[in-house]
Amino acid sequence: MSYSLLLFDYDGTLCDTRAAIKYSLRRTFQEFGYSKPVEPALRAVVQQGLPLAATLLGLHPAGTGPLPATWTETYRRIYRAEAEQLVRPFPGAQQVLAAAVALGCTVVVISNKGLAILENSLARLGLREYAALVLGDDPTATAPLPLKPDPALFTQRIQPRFPQFTSSSTLMIGDTATDLQFAQNCGIAACWASYGFGHAAECAAFKPVHRISSLTELLPLLTQ
Repeated sequence: MSYSLLLFDYDGTLCDTRAAIKYSLRRTFQEFGYSKPVEPALRAVVQQGLPLAATLLGLHPAGTGPLPATWTETYRRIYRAEAEQLVRPFPGAQQVLAAAVALGCTVVVISNKGLAILENSLARLGLREYAALVLGDDPTATAPLPLKPDPALFTQRIQPRFPQFTSSSTLMIGDTATDLQFAQNCGIAACWASYGFGHAAECAAFKPVHRISSLTELLPLLTQ
């Protein structure tokens, strides 16, 4: 199968953001006067790849109601000002994106992360130039962005932008069950980045078409 539209997840697929995410979550709880989440809880919630609001709520005691928007705003402020510098691209990230573009593929980066943080991070790491489109959560947008695993992210935001590509020529590359469920919901092939953050058993249950243990293993899929 030849793929020409590549949808890359950011956290855990292109970039190792674990240290930045955990730092920001601990600091957010600290700032609101709560005990810092412990490592097992942090690891479990990062493995899921959920939207930020759900991640924060998941770390609260059972039965906690919806959190005020100030929680997500505070997390993003801390992440942007203090934690983003901890982010590192996975080995081969720039090489793979450059090779994909050179082969004529169109690259889209999609994430449940805030769009401003996502754009700034990709630019700082020298990866933004390879992406034809970057999609992330933008609280200032008139119409909220559907977040993974909602297939509306694909049908309403990606397909209209790139109508020349079919579902069969589209590949989702991601590391969590959320990414793989998104691909399944969209009816597109999935490549599981098993080196990332996802829980192995949960990801394997989605039976992704491809599995890679490093980013550079993606290259042969693009030249088949």
